[in-house]
Amino acid sequence: MKVILCCFFLFTVSCVFAQRDDSSRLTNDYSGLVVNSTGAWIGNPIDDGIEGSVYLYDSWKSYAIVTTRDDDKNLIIKDLNYDTKHNNFVVKVTNDSVYVFNNALIKEVRLNNKIFKEYTLKGEKRFLEVVAFNNSFEVLKNYDKVIRKGKLNPLTQVKDTDCYIKKETIYINKGISIAEIKLNKKTFTKLFGKDAKQVRDFINDNSINVKDEKKLQTILNFQNTL
Repeated sequence: MKVILCCFFLFTVSCVFAQRDDSSRLTNDYSGLVVNSTGAWIGNPIDDGIEGSVYLYDSWKSYAIVTTRDDDKNLIIKDLNYDTKHNNFVVKVTNDSVYVFNNALIKEVRLNNKIFKEYTLKGEKRFLEVVAFNNSFEVLKNYDKVIRKGKLNPLTQVKDTDCYIKKETIYINKGISIAEIKLNKKTFTKLFGKDAKQVRDFINDNSINVKDEKKLQTILNFQNTL
């Protein structure tokens, strides 16, 4: 069964690679795709009766580049997802099997236009999205899936199905520690120290909403010019 799954996985990856240039090179030796090396084959989680899943994306259709830690090789992967519960990147091969990558060998993952890197968060290793960065600090995002309990209908006495909902938390990394932050203009501009007033004026002059994460890189780029 593993041989069949591996062949399918190689075919999927190879098809993607054939459509790309040589700037992202795939390793030709997949004999290392075993436990304690690059990753492991596991069965898909059994249906627990909860609507949704612990995976970051509902759809498995994705394009990703996984950069290895030791040799900077780029693996172009289709159907990659992130397991928020176990902090693993996984690729779906069949309806009942996924391949789990070994975190120790991953330097960076670019998944659906998001960049993920591993950090130490609350004493544990965790992949966080790099939302924005400059010479002073990084803005990071952690993804979790939490269970929202279904409510009981008092008339029918029928309980709604429990479901997974996505929880997002923003953190600031200044190199010494990673701290949670609420994105509002007052709190965010304090992060810029002596540049805070100029950054605040830049935000006001350009009518930037700091809660719009797509604009954060613009703000951090501005500080680099000061």
